[in-house]
Amino acid sequence: MKIAHVIRRLSFDDWGGTEQVVWNLAKAQSAAGHEVRIFSTTALCGTRHERIDKLDILRFRPIYPWWPMPARLVAELDRKGGNPFVPGLGRALREWRPDVIHCHAMARIAELCLRTAKKIGAKSVVSLHGGGANVPEEEARSLKSPTRRRVPWGKMIDYAMGWTRRVPEDFDGIVCVGEDECDKYGKRHPHVLYLPNGVDAAAFAVLDRAKSVPSGRARRILCVARIDRQKNQMLLVELLARHPEATLRLVGPVTQPDYKEELEARARELGVAGRLAIVGALKPGSAELLGEYTDADMFILPSRHEPFGIAALEAWAAGTPVIASDIGGLGRLCAAHPGAALTFSPGDLNALDDAYHKLAESEEMRKNLSRNGRNAAKDYDWSVLATKLVGFYKQI
Repeated sequence: MKIAHVIRRLSFDDWGGTEQVVWNLAKAQSAAGHEVRIFSTTALCGTRHERIDKLDILRFRPIYPWWPMPARLVAELDRKGGNPFVPGLGRALREWRPDVIHCHAMARIAELCLRTAKKIGAKSVVSLHGGGANVPEEEARSLKSPTRRRVPWGKMIDYAMGWTRRVPEDFDGIVCVGEDECDKYGKRHPHVLYLPNGVDAAAFAVLDRAKSVPSGRARRILCVARIDRQKNQMLLVELLARHPEATLRLVGPVTQPDYKEELEARARELGVAGRLAIVGALKPGSAELLGEYTDADMFILPSRHEPFGIAALEAWAAGTPVIASDIGGLGRLCAAHPGAALTFSPGDLNALDDAYHKLAESEEMRKNLSRNGRNAAKDYDWSVLATKLVGFYKQI
C-alpha cells in the first residue's frame, strides 16, 4: 500500500507530539512493507527533501496569507499555526498517486489533501491531534493572537476556489488521538478510529530506574512538553516556590515565545530562577532525552487540556514516576491504568502540591508507580498501533 502522511511541519530540531506520532507511524508502516512518504512544509527546516531511516520526506514552502508579514511573525507561525497555503504540495501528491492520503493538519492543508485525494481516487484520512473538542476559550484566543489586526488576504482566494472548510467530516476516515474527539465525531461519521499515541517500548526498556531518592537530596522534576500555555508549565514554577529542595527541567520546543518570557519573569519574581532550566527541544529517542527521563525523580504534566499526553507515556516506559493533570485524554489514560500515576485537578496548585508530597516522601510509592507505568506502556507499542491503522485504511 502507498501511504502519504501530510503534516504541517517536520523539523527534527524542533519537535512536538504530532511530529512524533507521524514519524513513528510512518516508520512502523514502512517496516511492515508499505511504501510510505512524508509530505510537509519547510517551516523551521529549510531542507526541501531528505531521506532518513529509509523514509522520504518532501517539504514545500508555506505562504502565510496575512498582511503585513514581518520575519518575526513568519518565525512565530512556523512554530504554531498560520493556516498557510502550500504551493507544490498538491502537485507532488498527484504525481506520486498514493493509495491513502493521511492528513495530520487542518484548515487549508486539510482542504488541499481532501481535494487531491478525490482527484486521484485515493482514500482520504485525517487525524485530529490537537484536542479540538475541548480547547479552552482562552487558549483558542491566544492561538489567533499573532495574526490579530492583520489583513487576511487568503480569504479572497478561499472564496474564489470554493473551499468549504467542512473538515474533518468530508474525509473518508477520521482518526482521533483523544477519546473526547472520538465521541464527538463518532456521532457524525461512519468511519472513526480512536488511535492513542504510542511509544517505542524497547528504546526505554534499557533505562535503569532501580534507584531511590536519598533523604535530603533535591527532588528533580521533569516536564517534557512544548513551551505553550496549553501545557501550563507556570503551575510547576509556582510549585518550585513552595519547595526549596526541588529543581525543574522543562524539555520541549518553544511554540509560544511570549509564554517562555512569562515563565522566566515569574521564576525571577518568585526567586526560583536558579532552580529552573528551560532545556529546549531534544530529538525523540536521543540519548539526551532518555537521559532526562533517567535523571528525573518524577515527571509532571500539568496540561490545561490534553487529547492524550504522549510524554506521560514515555515517562511510563522509562519507569519515571508520573504526576498528571486529570484532564481530557490524559486523565482517561491514567484512569485506564490504575496505580501508574498520581493525578490532580487541572490548575489546582494545592492538589498538585499534595501529589508532590506523597511521591517525594514515599520510596514505596515511587517504586510502585515506576513498575506499574512500565507495564502500562507495553500496550502502546508503535508497531501494534501502525497495524491497527492500516486495517482502518482497508475498511473505509
